[in-house]
Amino acid sequence: MSPALPVTLNDIISQAAERFPSHEFSFITSSAHNSSIKVKTFSSFNQYVHNLAHAMLEWKKPAGSIIIIYLTEHEDNMAAIWACLIAGYVPCLQPALSAQQAHKDGHVAHIKNLFSSSNWLTTEVGAEQLNSIDGLDIYLLSDLKSSSSNYNVPADWVPRNTQPDDDAIIFLTSGSTGFSKAVVHTHRTILAACYAKGEAWVGLDHVAGSLEMHMAPLLFGASQTHVHASAILSDPLSYLRLIDEKCINITFSPNFLIAKLKRDLEKRSDLIGTFDLSSIKRIISGGEAVVSKTAQSFVAVLKKLARDPFKVSLIISPGFGMTETCAGCIYEPIDLATTEPKHEFLDLGRPIRGCEMRIVSPEDGKTVRADGESGELQVRGPMLFVRYYNNMEATSSSFVEGGWYRTGDVGIIENGVMRLSGRIKDTIIIHGISYGIPELETYLQTVEGVTHSFLAAAPYRADGQETEGFIIFYSPTFDLNGEHASMNLFATHRAIRDISVKMITLSPQFIIPIPINQMEKSTLGKLSRARLSSLFKQGELAKHIARADELLSEARGASFVIPSTETEKALAKIYAMIFNLEENDISASDNFFDMGSTSIDLIRLKREGEAHFELPEIPTIQILKHPVLSSLANYVNSLLSKGTQAEEYDPIVPLQLTGNKTPLFFVHPGVGEVLIYINLAKYFQNERPFYALRARGFDAGHSVFTSVDEMATCYAAAVKRTQPTGPYALAGYSYGGVMAFEIAKRFEAMGDEVKFIGVVDISPHLVDRRYKLDWTYCVLSLCLFLSLVTKDAADDLAPSLRPLSRKEQIEIVWKQSPPERLLELQLTPDKLDHWVDVSGSLIECGKDYDPSGSVAALDIFVPEALRERKEDWETTGLKPWDAFSREQATYTVVPGHHHNLMDFDHVPQFQKIFRTRLEARGL
Repeated sequence: MSPALPVTLNDIISQAAERFPSHEFSFITSSAHNSSIKVKTFSSFNQYVHNLAHAMLEWKKPAGSIIIIYLTEHEDNMAAIWACLIAGYVPCLQPALSAQQAHKDGHVAHIKNLFSSSNWLTTEVGAEQLNSIDGLDIYLLSDLKSSSSNYNVPADWVPRNTQPDDDAIIFLTSGSTGFSKAVVHTHRTILAACYAKGEAWVGLDHVAGSLEMHMAPLLFGASQTHVHASAILSDPLSYLRLIDEKCINITFSPNFLIAKLKRDLEKRSDLIGTFDLSSIKRIISGGEAVVSKTAQSFVAVLKKLARDPFKVSLIISPGFGMTETCAGCIYEPIDLATTEPKHEFLDLGRPIRGCEMRIVSPEDGKTVRADGESGELQVRGPMLFVRYYNNMEATSSSFVEGGWYRTGDVGIIENGVMRLSGRIKDTIIIHGISYGIPELETYLQTVEGVTHSFLAAAPYRADGQETEGFIIFYSPTFDLNGEHASMNLFATHRAIRDISVKMITLSPQFIIPIPINQMEKSTLGKLSRARLSSLFKQGELAKHIARADELLSEARGASFVIPSTETEKALAKIYAMIFNLEENDISASDNFFDMGSTSIDLIRLKREGEAHFELPEIPTIQILKHPVLSSLANYVNSLLSKGTQAEEYDPIVPLQLTGNKTPLFFVHPGVGEVLIYINLAKYFQNERPFYALRARGFDAGHSVFTSVDEMATCYAAAVKRTQPTGPYALAGYSYGGVMAFEIAKRFEAMGDEVKFIGVVDISPHLVDRRYKLDWTYCVLSLCLFLSLVTKDAADDLAPSLRPLSRKEQIEIVWKQSPPERLLELQLTPDKLDHWVDVSGSLIECGKDYDPSGSVAALDIFVPEALRERKEDWETTGLKPWDAFSREQATYTVVPGHHHNLMDFDHVPQFQKIFRTRLEARGL
């Protein structure tokens, strides 16, 4: 006799533990630098969560109480959900809180008011983030675990009776268009979704990970591997290793990750035929539209890296779903190796069992559109949510007659297959993250030159573009044919771009000024984004775009300096090639970094310059110090006439000089170089100057530092020369954080005000004495920081390298380094060897350093990977900074691991968080 089917979620975990006791959950956490895997069997996990549930009952909360779960690791979130369900509570998952104090406090107050209570289960770090809000009942996961260790309850223990239509889990919407709504799902709705997904086995989706990444597979007894996103982003090869080693059948990869993996892995010709990928059957994707060409290239790359390409059956399955639909409810599996996509974006497909979909007229929400016609997408089925918590108005307005839910998306159904063609909702989705259009518009309305209430932002994606972008339409306050129109337009567009980049990490693809007498509003006084977008696509706004281009060219021409010398002309040609511009558009006064360059562009400039001028080297640091074309030409001329010559050491490297706010000085990390800050500095353009401080010893004739005191004194004097009076803003990543602290102490002793001291992931004790700090450690630390080796490889290499000579060690790491990365960094074995000397000298300085004294206030930036490691956090980690700050030190979480906080993937979010702390300090 077959066992009874689960009728509540609680039955799922009990049945899985009983029927598949030895099946496993595997977890790779954000803090696992060595990608070690924690494993729990279904049986042991079931026992663990039952013990947690027993401990929860000690809180004496009534049945049905809502528990807000604010944790970061998959295992902890998973365990907390099950413990709540078993104890008879209703879990509500809280994503990462905003780093902006006002937004965070407003959100938490909203949740408190919505639920009429606030029970939070979190970590010590999470509790610190919540300590500014009164009236919260905060419970620590560490205390709950400690209490649960006293119990060993029966695996089938049931403290409270649960019914299928009881509230099961509450999910918060993104809040991209205002404060989050609370989506209520019952045991019945979630089980309906799990059964339907399981039939087609489409179980992994990021919209509601606890359902599709965990509960649906658990219902069918599937072992699972849960990986923190940062582990894949920091080491794309781990994606392939996991498929190989764990025999993964199904995985989830949103479009932006597919694009990143394609970019990173297609370069690895050294890995062709390396991985056994025969187990993988389906890659599910959601969150944003999947670009067909990107997906095809990704599949081709995986086949190339597979040990046996003919055994690889890679099916990409785009999906559509929402929090309200228990995540994915429409899917379209497609084998891109054998099937050519019909459209620019992969179709989203057909609904799962029990789910229905239709396209209707957006005007009345009821008239069904014909096959192939565009309209509002609506869905219905047993997996739909039952209500928005304490918000009946929003609930009723989300449904139309017949139980159809209004998704807010514009779609087309053709021959039973659905694809999206737009969105009714006020959001822009960039790399899978939703940003609210109204909030962006509100800030842009404040720009000088923008007529208030005559600005609209609309999503836009050009052909072949990998992620969504947007267009800004606005009416200027000035006459576009007036005397100063060109300079006014230039300043207005620059301000619009700056605000956009800082708010949603992306600049508008088009900024279109439309005279106010030609900007139509509705009878309700609103601009129609849909109409403006339609006019743009039809070419009706071409005359406004052309006029803007004409005026911007005129503004640029006012300060344009024609390159005159042969060297300037040659550099202008290189600048034009790098930025895809016409050679005639390059001015001798152009600043390389103001043109939007990245660290990769810098390497290209160096490489092309050396080749053209037949120079053995143009030092990178000299390009940083001579970013203006005419200045760089003069430096190149000096090399051509005299050869490389030693210059007086100056630690200050200006990375961008525009803006009127207090300058920011960022001290180098432990590798001594400052290239890592290039991508960060561009976010401060037209806001504040950004200077980096580079270590001594890289250039010929310059000795290394011999003590922290010597270094700090030198840096303090250099900052003073650059900015004679305060207030000062100092920061440092890794090693540089301690140096920023030391510089600040010297300034305060002189009576100067230091308003901001930012310490990014470094202990006040500078050098971690737990490690063997020998030359091998210096080699591997530098190589890890430069992305020449992975953390796994560095750990594996250390024992075998130590007995070898210095030369042999360099030879081995050199052979293991990706050739394209060595080319990007313009490294040679001798340069790497010298770089290790400089880095090693900094470690030597730090060995004898003991922190002392204090400063007015410290801002500590904590990587996600560290904040859950309680022992490291409280002892050898960052928490000891409290002793060196006269005010309570502020701790702010930033995405990533220590070695990738400033890389291309994390710096857009880092700069937003960092900026909020500058603003909080009055800067």
